[in-house]
Amino acid sequence: MKRIVLMTDETGLAKELQAVLPKGTKIVPVASERENDFIFFDLDSLRPGLIRELSDRHYVIAVTGQKRTGPVMEAATFGAYEVIQRPLTREVITGLIEELREFSMEIGDAVPISPLPPTPTCAIVGHSPIIMDVCKKLARLSQVDAPVLITGETGTGKELIAESIAQLSSRFGKPFVVVNCAAVPEALLEAELFGFERGSFTGAVAAKEGMLKIAGDGCVFFDEVGELPLPLQAKLLRFLQTQTFYPLGSTREVQVNVRVISATNRNLETMVGQGTFREDLYHRLRVTSIHIPPLRERRKDIQPLVQFFLNKYRLTAHRHIKGATRKFLKRLTSYDWPGNIRELENAIRSALAIARTAYLTTHELRELGAHPSVAAQMEMAESLGPSVISFAKHAMEKGERDIYDKVHREVDKALFSSILTKVRENQSEAARLLGISRLTLRKKLKYQ
Repeated sequence: MKRIVLMTDETGLAKELQAVLPKGTKIVPVASERENDFIFFDLDSLRPGLIRELSDRHYVIAVTGQKRTGPVMEAATFGAYEVIQRPLTREVITGLIEELREFSMEIGDAVPISPLPPTPTCAIVGHSPIIMDVCKKLARLSQVDAPVLITGETGTGKELIAESIAQLSSRFGKPFVVVNCAAVPEALLEAELFGFERGSFTGAVAAKEGMLKIAGDGCVFFDEVGELPLPLQAKLLRFLQTQTFYPLGSTREVQVNVRVISATNRNLETMVGQGTFREDLYHRLRVTSIHIPPLRERRKDIQPLVQFFLNKYRLTAHRHIKGATRKFLKRLTSYDWPGNIRELENAIRSALAIARTAYLTTHELRELGAHPSVAAQMEMAESLGPSVISFAKHAMEKGERDIYDKVHREVDKALFSSILTKVRENQSEAARLLGISRLTLRKKLKYQ
């Protein structure tokens, strides 16, 4: 790029800019008819609203000598790619021009946003063999009026699967009531679920129907069913057996006809072994089941999902978004998505919110994966916990002692082996990654 456009009514800014531009770069006063000119726009002598007219076709760098936040925010709102303060420095200008060149080259290989295809019968977006199998099983399960347990990691779309089952079943058009077992406080969950009579507890100034009654002849969806407290599990089991229940404070039995669909990101089988989930309730909920694989196992679905979310949220962006670059799509496809579809959706919304041009680029994904999601950290802890408990339980059954030391030795053995393999047996690098001294590592390896 040997040509820079400067828009200003002040003669001094041209001299200041020319002094810090790369050698051989020429300043011109008017943008060309073609797209992607680099325009330096003087915020202090021109109307900021002009930026909006320019930013759809060009990269606008707003320049100001003011030390207030107002002009900076105003320029960014109107679509400026960047806002820089005077006096201009060679380091800032050279770095910015180099970034814009890379940006421009990436946008040269952009993919337009495809229009949304007709809504499929199965409302799940994707075309991988795995998700096709999920849709086929979903369609079959919807025709059988039996409880369904949906399993899968956080963010895989379990509620959407539940809604699809309800919509494809004979209960279509009937209520679909969601009970989030993790969100409602334990003390209130029973009242929310079964309802209550006036005066049944402090604050019950009027009778209220519970969610099971509201569901009527439709479906009730127990999200995060693994979080149900044990006392309530027994009452839910009775309801599943009889389709009847007593509201709190009532002696009148209520009969309903609802289909129960549940979902969890936890291993209920392991919880049964630990005594934190009733085995009889587990079998009642899992008459039929469907598992939603994580997004990293079906990467072919990422691009259709990206197109879906771009169409869904593009109007929320502060500028007209025409498409995304191939590098942007490649970055999304190569990422593991520990938060699954929910994390991908949030990444697209974030990219649209901070986009500085009409195309989404890798610049909008700089923080992708920089901070592990809370959900991912919880899942890692949950996957480790059951293994430790299972090991300890087995040791107790065998009458072993010093279980604490044995657990630590087994964890160290697996951890050190994995890290050393990763760093090709380099003990210094392994110690650095583990956050311990090399001497400590060698001592621990000696006693394994």
